[in-house]
Amino acid sequence: MKNIKNKVVASAMSFIMLFSVTSCDIFDLDINQDPNNPTEASPDLLLANVQLNGITTFAGGLNNATMGFMAINTSFDGFNMNNGSWNGTWNFLYSNPLVDLDRIIISAEESGNNPHYLGVAQVMKAYYFSIMVDMWGDLPYFTAFKGDIGEKNPGYDDDAVIYEDLIALCDKAVENFQLNSAVAVTGDLIYNGSVSKWTKAAHTLKLRLLLHKSALDESGMATQIQALIDDADVDLITSSGDDFLFKFGSLQNPDNRHPMYQAGYAGGEAGYSYFGSQFMIEMLENRDPRVPFYFKRQTDEVLDINDPTDKQTIPCSQRTDCIYGYYVTNPAMTQRVYGVDPGSMTADQEAYLAGFFGRDRSDPSGIPNDNPIRTIPGAYPGAGLFDDVAEKGGGNKGRGDGIFPMITSWMTYFYLLEAQVRLGVNTGMSDTELLEAALSAQMDKVIAVGTAADPAASDDVTAWDYPITYTGFDEYVDEIVDAYPAGGSEGQKLQYMMKQLWFSSLGNGYEIYNAFRRTGYPTGLQTPLQRPRQFALRLPYAQAELNLNSSTPTVVFDSPSDAVFWDVVKFQF
Repeated sequence: MKNIKNKVVASAMSFIMLFSVTSCDIFDLDINQDPNNPTEASPDLLLANVQLNGITTFAGGLNNATMGFMAINTSFDGFNMNNGSWNGTWNFLYSNPLVDLDRIIISAEESGNNPHYLGVAQVMKAYYFSIMVDMWGDLPYFTAFKGDIGEKNPGYDDDAVIYEDLIALCDKAVENFQLNSAVAVTGDLIYNGSVSKWTKAAHTLKLRLLLHKSALDESGMATQIQALIDDADVDLITSSGDDFLFKFGSLQNPDNRHPMYQAGYAGGEAGYSYFGSQFMIEMLENRDPRVPFYFKRQTDEVLDINDPTDKQTIPCSQRTDCIYGYYVTNPAMTQRVYGVDPGSMTADQEAYLAGFFGRDRSDPSGIPNDNPIRTIPGAYPGAGLFDDVAEKGGGNKGRGDGIFPMITSWMTYFYLLEAQVRLGVNTGMSDTELLEAALSAQMDKVIAVGTAADPAASDDVTAWDYPITYTGFDEYVDEIVDAYPAGGSEGQKLQYMMKQLWFSSLGNGYEIYNAFRRTGYPTGLQTPLQRPRQFALRLPYAQAELNLNSSTPTVVFDSPSDAVFWDVVKFQF
């Protein structure tokens, strides 16, 4: 991967000097521009900055929180947020990648000969702002970057109105991609300037937006989605080579590695939050072959509950209401994983299960010094290490050049499956064909990223030396597809597919968080042990906005009355 310029100069002040000669004009003073302080950055540098800084932000703390909301990890799994929680994230997005996007669009529109850069910027804007609407609801949008003309308190535009403009941006981008351009797109870290791939991304992003809106207007959006699918000129992202994703670098200085890698490996022994116990146990119970790609064990030693030091470290040792707790001594968990009680496990079985060290959902217990033993991210998606406890995590031992999957072929198939089941759209494929395509594509991506990240990684399940016999990838997909409730109700089908989406959402929590708010599925996730707030239906606004922008509305992020416009479920525990 080419080295990425971490930050470009977006704009610089222009100084006008007035020089007067009162006696006589001997010469004219020629004012030259300082090449180190350009008045305008080139679009390739701006685009690289937009993609690197924007995607790094969306792939980091925000993404981690959405996975926590959905019990994949424990980030904000108690929903205890305030207006300071996302202050820095909000400010950075508006002051860096979003304003740079605005400059690319203005420059491309003014030049008149640069439709492809314009189209790329329009797709990026539609994707970035769609995430922000999904997370915050109403936003400064139409006047957000008009400070140069005196708009110091940009108004908050209605989230539904913003969505309409984002859908229109996707259409405009496609129109611009169809035009001849005098300028080739460079600086593109996603598709390397491929107009055909950007066109597919625009179409698929539109499908995603329509699907979100369909929670409010099923018949209207079903018609539009059907028209999109039936249009012979529309190509969606249906192959992995066209995936809309960002691949991070492996540089340590400046550090442009995957945020999950930075937290789990570069941030000490384990700066990453705990994995959710339910997520890990169910994958173990299912013999899901993604387990050694997803999770990196750091220990094989069984803690002694009679040792005061160990007891303090054992999950949920101070509570009686945990479901999962410390798996290796919990009969309910050893029965689920091995079919035996703790005392009947072999030494290898004990050692293996001891390495899966997670946490019950919203366990309010204090955090002990367990960094060296908690399970950390594996080879997918952050390009850490494949699971081999002989090679413990931490210490920058991996590559870190993982991916953030924004819109992928497997997501497209899940979109189409939901549209077919819930809206009656005819995709031309059966439900089981769509599910098989989704799962196969996701697992292929896990294998590709994981094996590239760690030479020890292998998709040859028969060669794995674990005291669990995992199911082969193809066989596993067949088993899941065969169990699909083809003759069941709409609710049963949605529950089944959304649970599979849950297992596939490590690395992109936005999709499952949105799906849950849109449909109410999957059900059956562990009820939080203790939480100071209700389920997060959106995020609180930044404190800086409340302090400085009088237009900022007053909302309660866990109140059904303040949910984003397309959320008809308004889930409450």
